[in-house]
This record gives sequence, structure tokens and C-alpha cells, in this order.
Amino acid sequence: MERKLMIENKWGKMVLLSIVMMIVLIGIFNNPQNNNVSRQNSDIFSNVLIGDITLGDALILLLLGLLSGMVGGLLGMGGGVMKVANLHMIMGFEIVLARIVSLISYCVISFSAFLIYRKSGFILWNVVKMLIPSAILGSVIGVIIGSYINPDYIELLLGIYALFTGVVVLNHIWTSPSEETILASPEMKTKETTVSVIGIGMGIICGLLGISGGIFSTPMQQTFLKLPLKNSIANTVTAAIFCSITASGFILVTGLHKGDFILSEVMILTVILIPGNFFGGQIGGWLAKRLNVNIMRVIFAIVAFAIGFRTLS
Repeated sequence: MERKLMIENKWGKMVLLSIVMMIVLIGIFNNPQNNNVSRQNSDIFSNVLIGDITLGDALILLLLGLLSGMVGGLLGMGGGVMKVANLHMIMGFEIVLARIVSLISYCVISFSAFLIYRKSGFILWNVVKMLIPSAILGSVIGVIIGSYINPDYIELLLGIYALFTGVVVLNHIWTSPSEETILASPEMKTKETTVSVIGIGMGIICGLLGISGGIFSTPMQQTFLKLPLKNSIANTVTAAIFCSITASGFILVTGLHKGDFILSEVMILTVILIPGNFFGGQIGGWLAKRLNVNIMRVIFAIVAFAIGFRTLS
């Protein structure tokens, strides 16, 4: 028993250290006055690994993928915010490129998570069948809005969303959301209009910012549909597969047509991010059973506020 506690404590310290490293990286690499400086000015190692990606780029991408996946696995939300913001802030990629890379990588990760939730029976299909079409509609609206507004406004919205994320996560400490689950039940009554509004809001966030929208969808389901946390997360993950695929498809086609990015760069960045996201998610899910979630919520909120204030400054 004592050995088990020592191991858990060791893992806890490693997680805390990793997230502190993230905060340090934000402070070192992000200069609010030079967010649009060429990415090449922030390379750690100059040796080219593949395409225009250096070894230093690859190492940082792996770390970002690992940490964002870990956050998503621990809290069920917030990983996309960290991914997009830090691809833009730390790596110096344009916000439009960070958005599409985040979405494509999330398509893979969300499908993996969906299989787990489906096997566990946490998905409430009577909710999801209404959430999916509205989320797809919302994602199209979000992509259209994102195509016509200045990228600087997308960055501004990302900063505001990061601050909102921090507030929501902190609120979970005081509200103590239920960790119990409801097995899928076709007899369970749902509010169609409420579910549709949640889905549209989630989709707009997904298409506009390049993230899953879980920080909106999950607490909204808990608040207005009175669903437990794990079922809300499972529903969000399932709907996010469809809206992220829809949004990434539209953004990829329009972005390539407008010359916002090149396909090879998108694919290379995505391939490097996915392994870190996958293993980070697995580690996060494992740690969620062994660590005090409220401590992780506070630390994540600090990181979210740091991202938000840096982006808005």
C-alpha cells in the first residue's frame, strides 16, 4: 500500500512538473508583440527533420501533443485550447494553420476515445442523435465565419475562450459535478431544442477556433440536461467526431484554395502531433483515477488564464 502511494505521488509530481514546464515555455517563447514573427526564429535545433520541420520543432510538437492529450484525458476538456494556442504562441504557426492541424489530429483522437466510451456504454444515443446534426450545422457556420473575418479576430476569440475555459474548470471545483454515469437509455427524455442549441454552439466553436467545443458542450449538458459528467463527455466526444471532420474538410479545402497553408505542412504537423495526443490521452485517463482532479483543475486553469491573457495582451 505504501509503495503504491509512493508511485502515485511520483506520477503526480511528474504531471505537475510537466505542466509547470508548459507555463515556462509559454513565457519563454511567446512575445505578445511578435506573435506573427516567422517560426524559424524560434527553432531550438536547426537540423531539418522533414520538409521545413526541424528536430527542435518535432520535439516541441511531441511535448505539446502529449500535454494537450493528457489534459483532455484528465479533465475531458481543454486539450484543444492548449493545442491551438501553443501551436500559434510557442511554435509561431499562423492561427489558420494551427486551427486545421488541431482539427485533423482531433478527428483521430476523438474516434479512439469514442470506441472506449461506446464499449463502456456511457454514450446516450437519444441525446447524441440530436447533438450530431446540430453540431455539424454549427461547424459549417463556424467555418464560414472564420473564412470571412480577420485571423487576428480568431486569435482574440481564442484568448477569450481560453479565459472562459479556465473559469469553467475552476467552477467544477465548487459545483462538484457528478462523476456517476448513466448507461444508455432510449427511454430517457431529452429537450430537443436545448440539445440542438448546445450542438450548434459546440459546432460553431469547433469550426471557428479549431477545437472540439467540449468546454461548452460538456458543462451545458450537465447544467441544462442534468446529465452526469462522464455521459456528457461521452456525448461530446461522439458529436465532436462529426463536427471536426466536417470543419476540417471545409477549412482544408478553402485554406488550400486561398493559399493559407500547404497540404504537406499540415500533414507533417498532424502526424507528429497524433502520437503525443494518443499517449497523452491514455496517460491522462490513467492518472485521472489516481490523482486529485481538483488540483489538476487549478493547475490547468492557471495555464488557461496564462494563455488567455498572453493572447489578449
